[in-house]
Amino acid sequence: MPRLPPRPNLSWTDAGPPRADDFSDIYFSGDGLSETRAVFLDGCNLPSAWASAETFTVGELGFGSGLNLLALWRLWRDHRPSPSARLHFLSFEGFLMEPEDAARIHAAHPELSEISQHLLARWPVRARGVQRIPLPDGVTLTIHIDDISAALPEAEASCDAWFLDGFAPARNPDMWSAEAMRHVARLSRPGAIAATYTVAGEVRRNLAAAGFTVEKKPGHGTKRERLEARLPGAPQAPNPPRTIAIIGAGIAGACAAQAFRQRGCNVTLIDQGLGPGAGASGNPTALVMPRLDATDTPEARALIEAYLFARQTYGALSPGAACELPAERLARAPRDETRFSKLLDDPPLPRDLLAPLATTGTGAGYLLPACIAVRPAAALPELIGDIETRYETSVSSIDAHTDGAAIHLSDGQTIMADMVILCAGDALPDFAIENAPPITPRLGQLETIPHPTNRPAAITDGGYVVEAFGDLVFGATFEPADGPPQVTETARDHNREVLKRLRPDLPASLDLSDQVSRAALRATTPDRLPFAGPACTNRKAPDDDLAPLNSLQLVGGLGARGFLWAPLLAELIAARAFAEPLPVEAGVAAILDPDRFRRRAARRES
Repeated sequence: MPRLPPRPNLSWTDAGPPRADDFSDIYFSGDGLSETRAVFLDGCNLPSAWASAETFTVGELGFGSGLNLLALWRLWRDHRPSPSARLHFLSFEGFLMEPEDAARIHAAHPELSEISQHLLARWPVRARGVQRIPLPDGVTLTIHIDDISAALPEAEASCDAWFLDGFAPARNPDMWSAEAMRHVARLSRPGAIAATYTVAGEVRRNLAAAGFTVEKKPGHGTKRERLEARLPGAPQAPNPPRTIAIIGAGIAGACAAQAFRQRGCNVTLIDQGLGPGAGASGNPTALVMPRLDATDTPEARALIEAYLFARQTYGALSPGAACELPAERLARAPRDETRFSKLLDDPPLPRDLLAPLATTGTGAGYLLPACIAVRPAAALPELIGDIETRYETSVSSIDAHTDGAAIHLSDGQTIMADMVILCAGDALPDFAIENAPPITPRLGQLETIPHPTNRPAAITDGGYVVEAFGDLVFGATFEPADGPPQVTETARDHNREVLKRLRPDLPASLDLSDQVSRAALRATTPDRLPFAGPACTNRKAPDDDLAPLNSLQLVGGLGARGFLWAPLLAELIAARAFAEPLPVEAGVAAILDPDRFRRRAARRES
């Protein structure tokens, strides 16, 4: 199977909606919008169903042109329960439409033009996996792009309503199978309602077998009947945390602060430094660039999903805090050339995000045209916002329980919170957290020289050179750490060699007397992947495993890619806390679980 998901083959006529040649079916009947309103919005009792909700989640099978989302979004805008209420739209699509084709469909509905422009500007990337896309008005799109049989089992959510909008069951049976309907039920809250245009007998039977009570209703347009299906039980309102304490004001803490502040929480940020970014997050420039693997694994998807969400996060910041730039990745060894060739033969990203490197005499490699340079000095305060901050404050201990946590400060004060998020970097072992992931600090030194440029750019082969924000930043070392970080001449010489190797055109024109070195410790894990999730207590859970302690969340192990990972890790923790659709697959969440190291050790010993 190619790593890039297929585009739909569309046939257009002047008379109506496009036809999907792959399924020999049209995307909708009539004008589309009236069908959506009659079948899905009315069928799911909207807006009444969300009248008192602070968070409401709609699932959808078949994203298509996004017209269902636009209709729902417009209704939400007109009937939003409160200014802080949030709407989540979880969708599944195997054949992602190009934004130009979606725009052609949207153009038939000028009343949706404003929100259509917002969606088209953030249109999902054609890449297998999960993408989280924040939209205005408290709306968030989470889309799984893959075959439905692969995507549904990997989703985690609690939906209040479903739009079952795949192509006709006879032409697209996988979307309506008994297995698919079981997953729809699994991903639903008690009392959830599902609506669809089809009344096919197999669909009715599969919904009933999954636990839904199914009822035929009057149809729309030329269809005499449609279905509504409801799960038994009454929905229970989630009980998310409202007071959040974050320890650590690096990029992980800043992204966590933003994620929970956006959800209306009362957030306090604590750091022993003088301000945000006192550690490795305080470098003058950070490059957000993914490592791309030649095979489709959970690790490979995690990196791509982190990259795509980071682009959403930093793209919303002011121009002085982040900017887009092209980044070249060069090979340094024959094995790199082999891997890059395989990667480009079966790319995980479309051509506008991953392309062969033009012949420049620098060797084999590839181009990532839309990476991000972040200026931490501006980005961190913007992410943190106007929450309470307590700098120059040390934490002596944390007491976490099932119903909250107490943070004891070194000055004798205590801060109480529903949830503590510990973003302590290489200092995590100092907190003596039970069953905490293993952390190894690595020393990283980089160099900065003033270098104004109108064309931000980056080049890397393991080392890197970044031109952005009026600076040239290059390096960096990644050495075993022995004590506090210290700048060394050996590291300066190493980094100058990196500059000469990657940008031989620059050293002669630079005044190296302006070179400023900075060293910091990066926290790494044995598998070089970060972690985000609850700490585990030795109190036995019902399944005789360790129980997650949701009041204490751990984020760390970001290594040399902190600005790449941090936005997604923060979103993952916030999504779990608020019972939202997860922004990653279950398999990706598992490899990011802080408890994975203990579990692996237990399996080896058994």
